[in-house]
Amino acid sequence: MVDSPAAREKEEEATLLPEEWLNLAILCKAFVSKAMNGLGTLATIWATVVLLGGFAVLIKKQDFWVLGGYEDPTYQIFIRTPGLLIDALKSADKKEQQPSLWRRRIQHYQQQQQNQSRGTRRNRLQVRKHKHFEELTMSKRCLGVVILVVMRLVEIAAVAICIAVSFGRLKKQDYVDPKDRDAADHQNIRLSLNIFYGLVLAQSIIFIIMRLSPDSLLGFHIRVKYRLFGSSGREIMYRYLSDNYLEFITGNVRTTLKMNLITFAMKLVVSDSTVDDQLVGIRAMDRILRSVEYNSLALTRLRASLDADSLGRLVGVLGLVRTPDEKEMRGHAARVVLKLAPDIPVDTCPQAMSLISSSLVETASNMDVDLVWFGLRILDKLTDNQQNCRQAKGDLSDLLPKIIDLTNLNQRGRGSSISDSWIEQEIIPLLEREEDIPPTAIQMIDQQIIVGMSLKILSKLVAKPGDVGKGLREKAAKYMNLLTDSGTILEHVGAARVIACLALNEDQKQEIGGSPQIIRKLKECLLSKEPHVDITKVAAKLLLLEYTTRDQLNQIKSSIEEKNVLQDPSFSVPTTAFIGALGLDQILPSWMQKQQIAVQDLDLDDLLSAEQENRCEAAAKALIVLTSGCEKNAAAVLQEIAEDEMKTIVGMLFQEDREEKRRRMQARLQERNLHPETSRVVKKIICAEGGGRTRSLHAKLLQNLRAHGVTANSTHHIPVIDGALPEVLNAIVDEVAKLERSACTSENLSRNDGPWVESGKVLESFIGLTFQICKGLNACGFAKTLEGTNLTLDTLVMKLNKILELYKYTTTDFPSIRRSTLELMTWMVQKNSNYREIFLQCGVYEQLKEVANTAGRAERFELFLCGVGVGGKDISCIPSLVSELKKQLELCPHFEQRSHYYGARADTITVLVA
Repeated sequence: MVDSPAAREKEEEATLLPEEWLNLAILCKAFVSKAMNGLGTLATIWATVVLLGGFAVLIKKQDFWVLGGYEDPTYQIFIRTPGLLIDALKSADKKEQQPSLWRRRIQHYQQQQQNQSRGTRRNRLQVRKHKHFEELTMSKRCLGVVILVVMRLVEIAAVAICIAVSFGRLKKQDYVDPKDRDAADHQNIRLSLNIFYGLVLAQSIIFIIMRLSPDSLLGFHIRVKYRLFGSSGREIMYRYLSDNYLEFITGNVRTTLKMNLITFAMKLVVSDSTVDDQLVGIRAMDRILRSVEYNSLALTRLRASLDADSLGRLVGVLGLVRTPDEKEMRGHAARVVLKLAPDIPVDTCPQAMSLISSSLVETASNMDVDLVWFGLRILDKLTDNQQNCRQAKGDLSDLLPKIIDLTNLNQRGRGSSISDSWIEQEIIPLLEREEDIPPTAIQMIDQQIIVGMSLKILSKLVAKPGDVGKGLREKAAKYMNLLTDSGTILEHVGAARVIACLALNEDQKQEIGGSPQIIRKLKECLLSKEPHVDITKVAAKLLLLEYTTRDQLNQIKSSIEEKNVLQDPSFSVPTTAFIGALGLDQILPSWMQKQQIAVQDLDLDDLLSAEQENRCEAAAKALIVLTSGCEKNAAAVLQEIAEDEMKTIVGMLFQEDREEKRRRMQARLQERNLHPETSRVVKKIICAEGGGRTRSLHAKLLQNLRAHGVTANSTHHIPVIDGALPEVLNAIVDEVAKLERSACTSENLSRNDGPWVESGKVLESFIGLTFQICKGLNACGFAKTLEGTNLTLDTLVMKLNKILELYKYTTTDFPSIRRSTLELMTWMVQKNSNYREIFLQCGVYEQLKEVANTAGRAERFELFLCGVGVGGKDISCIPSLVSELKKQLELCPHFEQRSHYYGARADTITVLVA
């Protein structure tokens, strides 16, 4: 059972961050420290004022030396030295050059890739596995550690001496010689010295208790949990401990108890402190938000503590570029802002878009791949918010050229791309030899992902509704380098979406339709046997292959070879599709799956968890928009489609055919006796969902092509499309019967969007296709077709009338469903006057009154995309269609009597599906 977001939020609120226990330990330590300091102060005053001031000549020499040499343990040189040594070590750490930990790959390992040719992948894998243990070692500071241990031992010895001396004096009680015990001036010495030694003993014991405080152990535990390794991790932990300790000492208890490390680090970043402190803070924020166990809870606490000013300062770090430290801060800030991006309102951070434009999304010819990566990821999340797009319309227009430039990134290289042969002949053998993927290949993989992200962002921008989207589409269309590489359409779903949105403009529709390369690639996507292959996700899986174990790699290679020798067209599974379908358990070691170190560092979590995208669906939408109301484009599409390809498209309309084909493929797969891992991946590819959603799109495309097929001089396609009419009619009747079996009315169906919307899309497209096919038939031809379907005429009319009843609400999901139904009904009674009485018997005339009263403006269009109506030219409105059908029905002999008679019995008429 999946928990609801509200339940997860309550669970997070009930969970404690690890530093909240540390806060309690620091509070106890501060309380004990205050008590110790109070006792030390009192002992010092008592020794100097009372004892040395009043009894200096009367006390024994042994006690005199104790009193004269007494110093508060908290200020003794042996006690202060370890702390000073820690400060010195911390200062030395700052001088050491550290790798850029914000980068997706640490530079140290990149240098290893260049300097070593064998064994680097396995060594690097072991290094990463034990990275956090190695980073915590002090091998380079052995001498400092030895001195620190010695000082700690001396500290313990000093306190132990204080305890021993005070306890020994309290036990012996020989402060006064026996001969002087009765003297008046010696009577108060014993009591005064007992008070002094008691204070010293109590202070020393409290000091040991304070040293046994678990704050250091808890601090180490927090560093491991948050992966706060290296000098910056020690620095932030030291600052957190010392600052909170001082806050408790000064009495700021309630606020400090609620403090957490992510908020503390954020305050360092947005404060006016030095660059070093800000760098320590932003590094800590980045590492905490990358921790697997507490990143969600830490992000919640961070969002709660951020005000508009702090958020603006944090975003402003993205613009720091002057010094190496500032550039380092910018990189870590990019990772942090990425986590906060969904909640960043552009109106409160107006500089966000401009900083991304000027600093992160640089030119493709000279760019920092990691900065571009995070810049695009931030922009992707910011543009999910429609309000942000409205507020930053001007900034988005400035970003468009850079995003479009990045969509052509592959053209600037050597023309290579991720292909089956490249994976099988180059990548797999490299990994088998225990070698890393070379930097050139890594760069190419990263570029493919960047192109995919750029197209995704571009498709979202040009798909925005209203004036914002219209302006962005017009500006994007002006750039000549947009989609100049037609091969991108096959590799990235976003390219087809961009084409569909740009085709909303009539000029762009004509221009795109005049490009045979684009039409050809869209057709190839439409007919793809692997519609869910996303090259971006394949590239992400390839990056993770560097971390596979030897056994996992051997299994992947064996599975690829096994599926390549199947020699069965029904099992034609490309290697790219196979890699994309691999699960993380088949790529990463179990320990790495749990810790998600590689996924977090490479920033692949969103890419891997993204829903599967159907490029067949995206291509169908693009072709539908291109051919809607445009005979020239329809002709261009038909010219690119062969007769067997048209048969394939027609076959995609029917659910039974797809299910039967899938069952046949699964049966053959079981007969092959494949390895379980190979069979698992191939089944995942075969059983990929989404075919049902494309039925309506294929029917809508065929509707457009059939409408312009004759004028396009493509008559060889007409019989193929017309031959599907019997099955299309059966599908219409079955779809309506499915809605009737659910015993739903139009009112509650409209509230339950699932079945109502999906059935509405199918019915709209299938009825539209039926009407276009029927326009090429005569009455006799339609009657013969109807006989071949085993359907009666009254059954079909009743189902069409039921559609008018169920879909009386206008929606942009299927705006032309009632219009297509009315057009088909009108054609039927015009072609055969004998049908009029059957229409009257089925209550169509009475239903027309309700249709006329509920007509909407959206029904004047064929479809809607990005909130824009498509194909509204030369389309009859609902009232005129109702009026025409009424006129045809009124031509029935004795109409008044028949209408009155059938109208009274309409509710009792039932028709069974033959």
